[in-house]
Amino acid sequence: MKSFIALLSGIAVWGSAHAELLASQGATGILSVQYEYSSIGKRTDKDEPGEWRVQRTIKLIVPMTADGPQPLSSLRAMDSTQSADLAKKQAQIKDFHTKTAPMAADMMKIAEKCGDSEACVEKAVAEYGSKMNLAEVGSLKADATALGKQAGPRYQLWQPVSQKGTYLVDETYRAQTSDPLCTSKPNHRCRREETRKGGGDIPAPTGMKMTSAALLEVDSMKQDVLIRLPIPLSALGYSRQITSDFPDEKSGTSSGTLPSMFGQQKSITAAIPGDLRPASGTQSFKVDGAEGQGGTLVVKWQFALQ
Repeated sequence: MKSFIALLSGIAVWGSAHAELLASQGATGILSVQYEYSSIGKRTDKDEPGEWRVQRTIKLIVPMTADGPQPLSSLRAMDSTQSADLAKKQAQIKDFHTKTAPMAADMMKIAEKCGDSEACVEKAVAEYGSKMNLAEVGSLKADATALGKQAGPRYQLWQPVSQKGTYLVDETYRAQTSDPLCTSKPNHRCRREETRKGGGDIPAPTGMKMTSAALLEVDSMKQDVLIRLPIPLSALGYSRQITSDFPDEKSGTSSGTLPSMFGQQKSITAAIPGDLRPASGTQSFKVDGAEGQGGTLVVKWQFALQ
């Protein structure tokens, strides 16, 4: 069948695409992400006033490796132009297969007739080629070239190898209440203050095969990068100290954990002005919530090839 392959190779010439933003398969890089969450505010209710100051920082480092460049995205939906191009290409491929089906059938007959004899196959294919219509061959070459021009790689997905990180929690909440049980207190109010402090290395998750939830995809045509941001895969704990004379609340120390980021993983898209040596950016997000759970999240990221 070598002669058959050679014959088809002479008809179909496939192009290859190259872009500076596309690395070789197996290339390595480092994605660094820092979350800075802050919330400062007051509750102005005359009977239940309060204030808070919240600062949380999470730093994650994710070594990544590159998949091979692909013509279609793994993370993004196709736009209307891509959908139309794909439908057109599928129709062209179907038409090309229909046109070459008789030739493929004839090659199979030659293979069955000649068996393992390469000499027989080469002679039969040469005779077959000499009888082919040159106009038909030219048409097939043109069809193959047209298909090849539409198949250049455009996207590249980077996948995580591992993940490590650190975090810091520094929060203060103050509140007052004019509950009737507080009439004996100064200004007829009870007061409470809560501080939350914690930090250190993010512990490795237990019983989980996932190394990281991060993904990164380069679009070499639009010259941008889509990053599905990494998140901590384990609970981030802190120590809580409460000083209170609120009714039914005791002062003391306890432990707590930050709200999980599972289900709230964010994705960002950013332009890449040159290449990936390195690419970086900053984006801010408003986070809804009462008191310290509502604030501003600033994400700083950098991706660099190794």
